[in-house]
Amino acid sequence: PLMNLVVDDALRDQLLSTGKFEIMNQRVDEREHSGEMQYPFIAKVLMSVCSQEEIKVLPIMVGSIRTSKEEFYGKLIASYLADESIFTVISSDFCHYGERFSYSPRPKPSEVSEQGINELFEYIEYLDRKGMDLIELQRPGAFADYFREYSNTICGRHPIAVWLNAVVANSENGTEELDVRFVRYAQSSQVRSSNDSSVSYASAVARVTGS
Repeated sequence: PLMNLVVDDALRDQLLSTGKFEIMNQRVDEREHSGEMQYPFIAKVLMSVCSQEEIKVLPIMVGSIRTSKEEFYGKLIASYLADESIFTVISSDFCHYGERFSYSPRPKPSEVSEQGINELFEYIEYLDRKGMDLIELQRPGAFADYFREYSNTICGRHPIAVWLNAVVANSENGTEELDVRFVRYAQSSQVRSSNDSSVSYASAVARVTGS
């Protein structure tokens, strides 16, 4: 709604030259909505610090890939994430709870007693925050284990995992250290019975340590 955003052709060519990326076809692109939800906000923020001509974007869609591939691609793009001229946005929602999402787990008795869970929406937040904590701790391996245990319906789990692996790679080679903090959490509705459903949303900010 603000303007047409230009694709960063130079960066796209660099990634394609690795032979590890493909160009999505138009049908797939048109069905994918996570990027278009972010572009107006990205443009609005960047317009306050640079000219319209300087704003370029490069969407990267991450499919359902194995944990080993998440690590591989994380290491592959780590140097780009550390580039000060590149601002990275990972788009995802969190738990999709309810029968229409084929996901409606119930808390274990131990979780009810230990966490003081009285309502299903409280359990949903408990599940989400377990994943959020691992993202803040920058632990991609534990994040993968979390999904194996709870199967939480976080749509962007794979791009999040790729990004976490990139963050760890940059930390281990001394390129940069990040501080990751969640700043907002919300649910579309409060689930109280098996007939209800909701989608969770969470926002996090990653800052270079010392900045």
